[in-house]
This record gives sequence, structure tokens and C-alpha cells, in this order.
Amino acid sequence: MAKATDRAKAGHVTVSTVRGRAEAHGLAKQLEAAGIECALVEERLTVLAGAGRYRSAGIKVQVDRSVAKRAIELLREQHGELKPAANNMSGALSWFQLPAAGWLRTALEVGVILAAATILAVVFFLY
Repeated sequence: MAKATDRAKAGHVTVSTVRGRAEAHGLAKQLEAAGIECALVEERLTVLAGAGRYRSAGIKVQVDRSVAKRAIELLREQHGELKPAANNMSGALSWFQLPAAGWLRTALEVGVILAAATILAVVFFLY
């Protein structure tokens, strides 16, 4: 069974990044059942989880470069089209999808939040 480490293996590529250990181990079991050896790599970046606690920002599921295409096809078959981690939003705004990823998506989200806060502040202070 794949064990989570904090170092990527040489010659391995990431086929999926998930937030929870249970989900990562589930993907690892599916890949290993298909005969694909994999490694789980915990990202060191941590995010605020609430109540002052921190948690891992994600776990990368990595496979050898030579079987990466087969692993991605297997995961797509079993789980539908893979979505980037940045697009896996849960909560009230999950219906709204920004046409960007990574730092650009974060910058757009901050801009939208600041614009909404400014509009609300103007409305409340003027009335």
C-alpha cells in the first residue's frame, strides 16, 4: 500500500491531488488493483482549517512517468473527468465557476469579495 511522505519520488508524476487522506488512499487502492504502483506525497503547505487549527493543503497521488497516461485514463473511467483541486469548491458558491486557476483564480476571488464588501458597506452607510 502506498504510504504518504513529504517527498516526491524521482521519475514520478502527479496524476491527482486530493484534500483528504482517505480519498488519497482510495485512489491508491484503485491504481494498485490495476497493477499501477503509486506514491502519496503530502504537500507541506498548510491552510487554516478553523478554530486555529492547520491541516495539509493536499495529497498528491503520483505514479511512474511510464504509466501516467494509463493511470489517468483509469481514474477518468472510474470517476469521470478529473477536476483540478482549485475547482473543487463546496458550499454556497459552488455554482459559480471562475474561468481561471491557481494564483489568478485566488486573485479574482479576492477581487470579487472586496467588490461585494465595498458595495455592502456603501449601501449600509448611506441608508
